Amino acid sequence: MLDNIRIVMVRTFHAGNIGSAARSMKTMGLSQLYLVKPRDFPSDDAIKMAAGATSAVEQAIVVDSLYEAVKDCSLVIASTARIRGDDLPELQPEKMAQALNIAAKKSPVALIFGPERMGLHNDDLVLANYRVTIPTNPDYSSLNIAMAVQTLSYEIYKQYLADNFANKNKKSFERDLPSADEFSRFFKQLEEILNDTGFIIKNHPGKAMQRFRNLFLRAELDSQEMGMLRGALASVQRLIKNMHTHS
Repeated sequence: MLDNIRIVMVRTFHAGNIGSAARSMKTMGLSQLYLVKPRDFPSDDAIKMAAGATSAVEQAIVVDSLYEAVKDCSLVIASTARIRGDDLPELQPEKMAQALNIAAKKSPVALIFGPERMGLHNDDLVLANYRVTIPTNPDYSSLNIAMAVQTLSYEIYKQYLADNFANKNKKSFERDLPSADEFSRFFKQLEEILNDTGFIIKNHPGKAMQRFRNLFLRAELDSQEMGMLRGALASVQRLIKNMHTHS
């Protein structure tokens, strides 16, 4: 899904900012960099500032117009702090990230950044659906373009991770999970065997059982897996009983 999210830099003046932005993107799992009429590119300065993200710079797609960069995108969000008379609807960074992550599941989307000196023109904003503004100190709101890319890329990646975590938990809880009673009986059975084999001291299990509990809780066993483990423990108990009977 992250491969459907484009960072579009429009008429970038300093090539070093392209490299720094590419580095910022790569740290947050983004790789689709589009450059609209950059003043100086390709450039050694861009490669130098990219550090370990040179591949992102080398694979950047250079186009002659913003329309070419976003024409197949279902959602375009402009990063700008300038408020115009006829302004775009504004999204906070968190909502911007949420919107891009949702739309990117089905089609390409774009987050666009204007040139360092003046920002995006009104003609650029015509192609956007929303604008996003990074909250800054009103007494000193100047933010380097690479820093802006880093900040908003972080929000996108943070939302991506949150969505994946939510989906993982949803799938986990949709399974047939053991009840609290089943867990209780499993741990009691396990403790009995560990006592019988001498792994833990009888009547003084100490922290050992708590660590075993933590281990199996992290494993997120379903009911079938719990049943399999209890069956295995039961076979060990029968073996122990037989050994005691014939001793």
